Amino acid sequence: MIGSLIEASTPLTYTGYLLAFVAATAACLGAAWRARSIPSPETRQALTWFFSGSAAWAGAYVGFLLVGSAFEKHLFYQLSLIVGFGTVFAWLWFCSAYSGRGLHRNRRVQQFAFAVYVIVTALKVTNPLHGLYYGLEPAGGGPTGGAFGLVVTHETLYWVVMAVAYALSAAGYLMIFEFLLEAEAKVLPLGVLTGLTALPAVFNVIGHVQPALLDITHEPLGVAVFAVGLLFAYETQFSVVQLTGSVGEPNLTIGREGRIRGLGGGIKEIIPPLSEEDLGRPLREVLPGLGETIRRGEPAWRAGFEKGEAQECQEDRAMTAPTQSDASVRPAEHCRYFRVIQTSLGQGMDAQTVVLSDITEQKRRERELRESERRFQAMLNDPNILAGVLAPDGTFQKVNDTALGYIEATRADVLGRPFWETPWWDTENRSAVREKVERVAEGEYVRFEAEHVRPDGEARTVTGIMRPVTGEEGEVVSIFVTARDITERKRKARRLKEAKEQAELSKLEAEEASRMKSAMLANMSHEIRTPLTGIIGFAEAIGDEIDGDGGVAHFADLIEDSGRRLLDTLDAVLNLSKLEAGQMTLASRPIDLADQARQVAREFAAEADESGLALEVEAEEAGARADEGGLQIVLQNLLSNAIKYTEEGTVQVRTYREDGEAVLQIEDTGIGMDPAVAESLFEPFRQGSEGLSREYEGTGIGLAVTKKATEQMGGSIDVETEKGEGSTFTARLPAADRKAKRSATDPNEKKTGRSDRVGG
Repeated sequence: MIGSLIEASTPLTYTGYLLAFVAATAACLGAAWRARSIPSPETRQALTWFFSGSAAWAGAYVGFLLVGSAFEKHLFYQLSLIVGFGTVFAWLWFCSAYSGRGLHRNRRVQQFAFAVYVIVTALKVTNPLHGLYYGLEPAGGGPTGGAFGLVVTHETLYWVVMAVAYALSAAGYLMIFEFLLEAEAKVLPLGVLTGLTALPAVFNVIGHVQPALLDITHEPLGVAVFAVGLLFAYETQFSVVQLTGSVGEPNLTIGREGRIRGLGGGIKEIIPPLSEEDLGRPLREVLPGLGETIRRGEPAWRAGFEKGEAQECQEDRAMTAPTQSDASVRPAEHCRYFRVIQTSLGQGMDAQTVVLSDITEQKRRERELRESERRFQAMLNDPNILAGVLAPDGTFQKVNDTALGYIEATRADVLGRPFWETPWWDTENRSAVREKVERVAEGEYVRFEAEHVRPDGEARTVTGIMRPVTGEEGEVVSIFVTARDITERKRKARRLKEAKEQAELSKLEAEEASRMKSAMLANMSHEIRTPLTGIIGFAEAIGDEIDGDGGVAHFADLIEDSGRRLLDTLDAVLNLSKLEAGQMTLASRPIDLADQARQVAREFAAEADESGLALEVEAEEAGARADEGGLQIVLQNLLSNAIKYTEEGTVQVRTYREDGEAVLQIEDTGIGMDPAVAESLFEPFRQGSEGLSREYEGTGIGLAVTKKATEQMGGSIDVETEKGEGSTFTARLPAADRKAKRSATDPNEKKTGRSDRVGG
């Protein structure tokens, strides 16, 4: 029958079992006491509970063997089963903490473990009601009392729970094995201890199938052996876990011959080149810079990381960019800095843990502080700047030589005194200066400008700024004052302002003179036009009264021609004067440029015929926004000049649209001119040929009037010419939209361009 007594129920067997469980209890208690010295809080707590639970488990069997009544044995045996299943979860807690997995901190894992433990415990506690777990029966014919008066019967549920317990324990073993393998630690002792822990399962089976052993749970004996062996064989690894857990920083464990045995604290995230594949490799191959830093005993490691590789970095004092030969060296601003803490794991140990603390931000702040200090010293020593440092209450702490020389004082005269009581300030300004210092002490930037009389009596002007210098918590720790002498700049600005005002006044005077000149010319032109019109009229009358071509008739014609030329000159002068004086208003409205060109060409047809010229018009549709009178001036002046300066050939008038503009172009085959002087033709009283020897008569006003009129209508005019090759004048005016143009022309007019010959 399952659960039979051992074959020889002798006092020797009973004593052997009792002593074995007493020894197991003592061993587990000793292990729990020794576990208190493990540095890692989580590992220490887990092992303490594990060994304490195992001691209670073995102690329950001691009670089971010592008590005599069936009820008491039942209680002790049930207690052993409950406590024993609890040690399984204490074991898993230890494995999770020791391997660094952190499963014991997971809320869902905790809830699952608690639920399983409660369910199994409930089954064990309620066993007297259902008997599915175990049974205690009197031993037929056997001795009474002691452990041998009852037979323990294990039912199916017992074996199911045992299988679950061993499965959970095996998961914990795997955690530890994986951790030790990655760290290149010794795994043979753990394997031996694991085998010893598994022996109780064999004893359980033997006790169940044949009466060689008692059919009770022998696991407390295996746990006692494991407890003693674990503490002595793996105390070094517990120290590694303790260091990693207490520091909470990235770290790695270095074993014998400098090989990497463990990676912890998230070091793989901050050191990109590191990975699980580097376990077992020498540190000097994986991270040469770190290996050299450790060898030298330096407190910090400086490195740069790019594309998963570590690169050396320059010192802070070498901020130049890498050359072609040292392209793998990173400049200091791209480096990361790590404080290196080396900790040996005990006397005689062959391993050490290296803890890396990222101090890049600290180094950056130190570098900025040094740079700020350099800038501060540079400003303080600048001979062109008056500089000093005040305490938050306004008393002088530092001052440069430039500021002292400005007032011919010594440091003893100003240091320790309030800023507003120093010789820089007159009595009437001191209250205002004190108010500014108080504002800066509250964190405000304040600018100031003040007049200062030097000891030699010279009045000078200074401008500057008072800025707060804050500490780490944002409090104002000092006030930096800088100022510059801007006396000369003020004088130059004043002279420049005066010169500008004088220039503006001169401009206004010139404009007024120009307007007066234009008005005078306009008035004179009117005064001259009246008698000149009478002269021309009398000359025409004399010519009509006298027949023949000679004598008085000839002189009458000369008077008439000269009068008309003078009248044309007066008209041109009058137009130019009106345009310059702003008395001629050219209103823009839609105009058919082609129609206007044909109309003016017809007016000059007779003149072209008399000169033997062909006057051609190529008028494409071209609506312009212009003033009709102004457009007449442009057309008449350009056509008149073209006919005047063309002895033979053709004068062509073209109109067309181009790039949103209405274009008027007049081309002749006349004498042309030097391109170098072409642009000056648009200036008043300038001609292509000037002086007493010029070949063609004229005042040179027509083109100036043409340019003024074109520009006042929003257009432009230019000329292309070559001496002896003729000239082409092109006037561009704002184009009118098609709808507006059609409304301003004859609706029955043909809309396509055509070429007409109107002269010759």
